[in-house]
Amino acid sequence: MLAFKNLQRRPARTLLSLLGVSIGIAAIIAFNAIGQGFREGINAYLRDSGAQMVVVNRTMKDPAFSRVTKEEQDFIRGLPEIDHLSRANLALASPRGLKEATRLTMLPVFGRTRGDRLMEKYRRGLQGRLPQSDDEILLGSIASEDLKKGIGDSLELFGRRFTVVGVFRGSAPWEKGGAVMSNAILDEVLQAKNESVYMGFLYLRPGADPERVSAAVAGRFPHLEAMKTEEFMNFYDQVEYIDWFVWIISLVSVAVGGLGVLNTLLMSVSERTREIGTLRAVGWSQRRVLRLILAEGVLISVLGGLIGLGFGVAGAEILIRFAPMATLSTVYGARLFAQAFSVALGLGFLGSLYPAWRASRLSPIEALKYE
Repeated sequence: MLAFKNLQRRPARTLLSLLGVSIGIAAIIAFNAIGQGFREGINAYLRDSGAQMVVVNRTMKDPAFSRVTKEEQDFIRGLPEIDHLSRANLALASPRGLKEATRLTMLPVFGRTRGDRLMEKYRRGLQGRLPQSDDEILLGSIASEDLKKGIGDSLELFGRRFTVVGVFRGSAPWEKGGAVMSNAILDEVLQAKNESVYMGFLYLRPGADPERVSAAVAGRFPHLEAMKTEEFMNFYDQVEYIDWFVWIISLVSVAVGGLGVLNTLLMSVSERTREIGTLRAVGWSQRRVLRLILAEGVLISVLGGLIGLGFGVAGAEILIRFAPMATLSTVYGARLFAQAFSVALGLGFLGSLYPAWRASRLSPIEALKYE
């Protein structure tokens, strides 16, 4: 193939162009895979609770700062559609021995109520047993490994000493890197008044209409939002900001790759002016010259894209391995790979468009005179 042979003439320049394209594609794969992993982690966390809805304070842009008071919880419990409301709290702790941990910088602590329906999710794959008193806690599998704490060991959190009675395998990475303790303890730690919580998990009666629950909660407490668990990710703007940030970083990387393709082909056209003139003189049409240069650009992008797919997967796995608090995971899919490869093809086409047009417009006579 003539286009491939032309690229082999300047291997170092071609290699740098391939590297530029591959880095851009790798950025798309890595950042988007991590972003999708973050989404899926939260969705899995909510889905595995078994609750059909959650309630949060809509005035807070971050759910961690949301508060739902006891009065509000009691009203929701009294709705005819509600079978059960589970209280959920969240705090960050810095346990003794954390400096020796390999991945954790802070320990997420989830507040739960003993015997509550929400606690049942931790039975799946649980080593040990569920807590039976306020001085007993569960550790996620990642936290247990990093803190080197297992069943029967003690752990100091918030100035108190707790006994680890179970190790659970949560559905989200940041849950596996955390601990579960009594809501009564976290109420004191957070100085939560009237047993307020950051989120309520709502279990509906069979046949109940979630829309009626949402309307009833909003009608009584306009600052609260009761939503289906699958709608939670669309409620907070931070997730959308993360998506935009991911694509902006990715597109900047892609733009750098595109400039590399443009520069490579412009220099190639300049160096091959006499050659292109000869081709035109022996009968090559402008369209054929145009197709040749475009083919070279697309070939660079295809090869760079394939390399970038591999780099992206490897880069994403390296990033999550060293992520603080073990908060990240990755989700890959055919759609993501197709999007990245389409960007690579578009990159090659656009980057080679001007050099191809310039080459096709060369006059055979003037090109043959070129020194």
